[in-house]
Amino acid sequence: MNERRWARPGRGALVAVVAGIVALTLASLTFNAATTPGRTLDAPGGRDVQTSVGRIHYERWGERGTPVVLVHGFAESTLAWSLTAPELARHHRVYALDLPGFGYSGYTGRYTLDDEVAALAAFLEALDIDRPILVGHSMGAGVVGELARRRPDLVSAVVFADGDALAFEGRDRPSRAAEVVVGSPYATSALRLGLRSRWVRREFFAQACGSVCPAATDELIDAWVRPMRQGAAENALRTMASQPMVAMTPEQVRQIRVPRGIVWGEEDTTSGGSLDGARAALGDPPTVVIPDAGHLPMVADPKGFAHALELVIDRMGTLTVEGGEP
Repeated sequence: MNERRWARPGRGALVAVVAGIVALTLASLTFNAATTPGRTLDAPGGRDVQTSVGRIHYERWGERGTPVVLVHGFAESTLAWSLTAPELARHHRVYALDLPGFGYSGYTGRYTLDDEVAALAAFLEALDIDRPILVGHSMGAGVVGELARRRPDLVSAVVFADGDALAFEGRDRPSRAAEVVVGSPYATSALRLGLRSRWVRREFFAQACGSVCPAATDELIDAWVRPMRQGAAENALRTMASQPMVAMTPEQVRQIRVPRGIVWGEEDTTSGGSLDGARAALGDPPTVVIPDAGHLPMVADPKGFAHALELVIDRMGTLTVEGGEP
C-alpha cells in the first residue's frame, strides 16, 4: 500500500515533465516555423567583388596611403569598422570585408580557418591590394595571423585587436555535443528571440563595448544584427559552433615573421583571449591599450582606436622580422 501510494505521485511527476517537454518543443517548433527568415538579404551599402572562392562584400574608405585591411570577429561584419575606418582613411586606403559566413558575403557552407584564410587571400588578389597591413579583431586575429604565417609575401604587417588568435579551452576540436545543442529547435528559438529583443541586444553591447560607449545607438545595434537574421547566417552559425574554433595554435602564432602589433581594450579581460598571452606569443610587440574600452574598442572609441593603430603602425616600422621576436 505504502509503495503504491508513493509510486503514484512519482508517475504523475514524470508525466508532467514529459508533457512539459512536449509542449515546449511544440511551442519552439511553431515559433521557428512562424519566424523562418529568408535565405539572404541585400546589403544596405558597400561593394561586392567576385573572387576565386566566391562573392565577397566589402567597404572602402580613402584614396591614398599604405593599404590597411580590417578583418572582423565572430558575429560581426564590415559594420564593426564603420566608425573608425573614416579616421584611418585620413592616412590610408582602408578596406573592410565580410568573411564567408558573416555579413553580406556569399555563404559557402565552409567556415574553417583554412576557408577564411583562403577567402582573405582571394580578396587581396581580386582587388590587387599589395602587401597591406592586416588588422584582425577577435576571431579575425587568427585569420590575419595565419595568412601572415603562410604567405608573408602578401602582408607587410599584422595587428591583433582584442584577439590572441587562440582557441578557447575545448574549442580546438569538433564537438558532437555542441552540434546536438545548436541543432535543436530550442537553440534556434533562443537565437531568434535574442536578435528580436532590443533589451538583449542592448545588454550585449553594454557588456562588449565597455563602460563608455556613446556610439552604441539602437540604430547601430539594429544594423549590426540585421545580417544575422538571414537563414544562411543561421546555418553558418550552427556549422561554426560545432567545428573547431577559427584559431591558430600557440606554435603557429610564434611562427609569424612579419612585423606585428597589438591594440586592446583596457576592460577586455576574457572575450578576446589573453592580452598577456598574445604579447608573449608575438614576442612582446608594440602594444597600445585603449582606456575605458571593452571587447569592441573600435566602437567604444573610434578616434582612440584609429590613433592607437597609427601608433602601433609607426612603432612596427622600426622592427626587424626574425621569428617571434621584435
